[in-house]
Amino acid sequence: MAFKALLFSVLTLSIFTVKDTLPSIEVNTFEGETVNIKDYTNNGKIQLVSLWATWCGPCKMELNALEKVYPDWKEKYDLEIIAITLDKARSVSRASAMAEKEAWPYTFFSDPDSALAGNLGVRGIPYSMLIDQEGNIVSTSEGYYNGYEAEMEKKIKALLK
Repeated sequence: MAFKALLFSVLTLSIFTVKDTLPSIEVNTFEGETVNIKDYTNNGKIQLVSLWATWCGPCKMELNALEKVYPDWKEKYDLEIIAITLDKARSVSRASAMAEKEAWPYTFFSDPDSALAGNLGVRGIPYSMLIDQEGNIVSTSEGYYNGYEAEMEKKIKALLK
């Protein structure tokens, strides 16, 4: 009986293990170039990675809200915001057009097969990950809510101490 309990505990723990870094998965720029997202985010900068889609209202709210604080965060914290659309391949041009129309100042990638989202076990978007200077995922957030930016800034500041 003790063995069964131990086995169940080990299996349960493995299901809920949090990934330390982004997986080594290729995403695309809007121009069609391939980039390994793990390599890209392991560059000594603090990064906020947001998974989004054109059909997601809360995603657009998040990206619009971040646009207001991004210049300040970029200057103060040397932070980069990376927005990865989960729109399917046939809709990536729509995502690119939306990003251009909104004049969002982020680094954009697409994950049309949701390989990254699937690997991370993402269930809902927007899904944000705060990446520290060593490329580690230090915080995740699902959905957009009032106060998101203030909460995220506290986490960003903590990385500089």
